[in-house]
Amino acid sequence: MNKEKMTSPIETERLVLFPYTADNLALFNTDLARFEEEYGVVYRGEELDYLLSGFLKKLEGEIAGDPGNYLFFTEFLIVLKENSHVIGSIDFKYVPKDGVTEVGYGMNPSYTGRGYMAEALGAFLDFGKKLGISTVRADTKPDNIKSQNVLKRCGFRFIREDGNLWWEKDL
Repeated sequence: MNKEKMTSPIETERLVLFPYTADNLALFNTDLARFEEEYGVVYRGEELDYLLSGFLKKLEGEIAGDPGNYLFFTEFLIVLKENSHVIGSIDFKYVPKDGVTEVGYGMNPSYTGRGYMAEALGAFLDFGKKLGISTVRADTKPDNIKSQNVLKRCGFRFIREDGNLWWEKDL
């Protein structure tokens, strides 16, 4: 893993989280093999189906449109230190409004059940607090018990249901 090339990396015991920037996201979207070579990682994250690929192409434009705030809405890749595999991603969904934002995350299912997402989320929340975020919200599908357990382990409390379950944590 080439941490020197990574902008604003967040490090935990087992993971490194680093954000897509305008440059590295453009590279990821056009030449994944070169991205992997340059950053010394192997992409094993969420399936790059047309939905995720479309989202990442749209994200390029959003980063270019608001470069000063990109850390609040870009994806951070979650990389295992032991083998440099990208296993998922995590993000704040928007620039905080009155200190409040939402978090979202996803992981390759073959890496679930090992505490990686709770570890990533805990570190990501600490990072968000340093950026001035005071409250973070998240939503889950009612049947997504694994995600609900991650949120509970990280200190989120259930606040409401509107088809999805909503959670909140004060930082």
